[in-house]
Amino acid sequence: MYLESVEVVGFRGINRLSLVLEHNTVLIGENAWGKSSLLDALSLLLSPALPLYHFSLQDFHFTPGDEASREHHLQVIFTFCESGVGHHLGPRYRGLAPVWVRGEGRLQRIFYRLEGEVDDSGAVCTWRSFLDADGQPLALENIDALARELIRLHPVLRLRDARFTRRKRVDVIPLPVRDSNSDDLTQHLNQLMQELTRNPQRLTDQDLRQGIVAMRQLLEHYFSEQDDDGFTPRHPRHARAHNGKSWRSLDNINRMLSDPNSRSRRIILLELFSTLLQAKGAVSLDTESRPLLLVEDPETRLHPIMLSVAWELLMHLPLQKVTTTNSGDLLSLVPVEQVCRLVRESSRVATYRIGKQGMSPEDSRRIAFHIRFNRPSPLFARCWLLVEGETEVWMLSELGRQCGHHFEAEGVRVIEFAQSGLRPLLKFAHRVGIEWHVLVDGDDAGKKYAATARSLLTQQGETDRDHITMLSAPDMEHFMYRNGYKDVFHRIAQLPENVPLSAAKVIVKAIHRASKPDLAIEVAMAAAERGNDAIPVLIRTLFSRVLWLARGRAD
Repeated sequence: MYLESVEVVGFRGINRLSLVLEHNTVLIGENAWGKSSLLDALSLLLSPALPLYHFSLQDFHFTPGDEASREHHLQVIFTFCESGVGHHLGPRYRGLAPVWVRGEGRLQRIFYRLEGEVDDSGAVCTWRSFLDADGQPLALENIDALARELIRLHPVLRLRDARFTRRKRVDVIPLPVRDSNSDDLTQHLNQLMQELTRNPQRLTDQDLRQGIVAMRQLLEHYFSEQDDDGFTPRHPRHARAHNGKSWRSLDNINRMLSDPNSRSRRIILLELFSTLLQAKGAVSLDTESRPLLLVEDPETRLHPIMLSVAWELLMHLPLQKVTTTNSGDLLSLVPVEQVCRLVRESSRVATYRIGKQGMSPEDSRRIAFHIRFNRPSPLFARCWLLVEGETEVWMLSELGRQCGHHFEAEGVRVIEFAQSGLRPLLKFAHRVGIEWHVLVDGDDAGKKYAATARSLLTQQGETDRDHITMLSAPDMEHFMYRNGYKDVFHRIAQLPENVPLSAAKVIVKAIHRASKPDLAIEVAMAAAERGNDAIPVLIRTLFSRVLWLARGRAD
């Protein structure tokens, strides 16, 4: 069983949100767009610590800056789904038999709802219920007991510190082993965890090896003895054969740590493990539990190389995970299908993702190379300004600064699309909720690009006025040449202005003597000397439209 979706209405910073979760979901979004409130809802309402959570006045949503608008009602619905047809019949799920509901695709689901309400006196009430397929409460008498059973099987653990180390006292950690070495291992592991928070470089290789042994015992105890359908084989050999996914994950971790030069990996894994135990707290997880891990901003204070190591180790844990990040380096490690963008809109926090259906193999390959591997930071942008080549990238970035526009602060990214093709980028931007505007040349190729963009806009029911700009010249060099910068091209080409050569030949000579980027910078520098009024009206209008699109995505 896994957490399939969560719906939130009126909880903290979220007015309304509906989010579908995968085995691994990576959330991105600007500050105050709902990420922390979503993690709060998960970690508080599905916490393994007892008693069950009761809402407080601070949990009710209000419009930022207007606390008087605080809502009087909130609701959170968690939908759990069995991993395969019939898995809900496993022994570990017997305690939840009254709340399983037949749903879509022959799979059984559990709909767990929590509601809060503020009465006229300011008192806060909390209600729990389990729903049927029509959203109506099931007639149950032992709702709190059923809620505790659900959380026992699927608690949420929140890993807050990216270095996987929390600067606080480490409580004694009970090991699930029962042999003559149990007490020694327990004492050693606790000493190791405390040393990890102080000075991990002082740990000897022997310390790390013993820590890894103890860690493996806990991983096998908590995360591998049970299988996805709930049947727990008694013999370890049978467990290995029956629960291949979990054992493969542990075997992969073992192989990664077997290299004698893997000291940094061992330290990172032990620090991750330490934080996992501290997130669990004093609560003893049941051997049947399958925790959901919330990982907040794992890139903090980690070098990109160590971030890659930590992420690879984290992904080997056979658990459902929800991660938040502001790191382009981390996004380059994540398939785009697992990335979900949260965007605050007027009436809701919208979620955008490629989803399971993905894109065509060819489009996916182009997006993976052009965006995910090459430049993942545009995934954080509000609007893409798509241009044909490197000349436009250099020139528009410089001209934008001269006009007083700070593209980075406005969430605008200038992206060259010739290498990947325009259509995949437009389709991808639409699917992940990024606004876009495309600048095309006035030649035949540019007209085809404009037609491509126009066809997608028609499918989306939008017009091209705010999304397409076409130059009144074959390319950017000819456009600037015709709009007051002829002298710059002749100077770079080392030709007098009255030379009897066509504009095309002068431009070719200028590019030959410099380069396209250098020529673009020379034109931009000339524009800076002449003032904003010397920047062509078409370019200034383009900037206004792009910023209007970006600001529509701002908080």
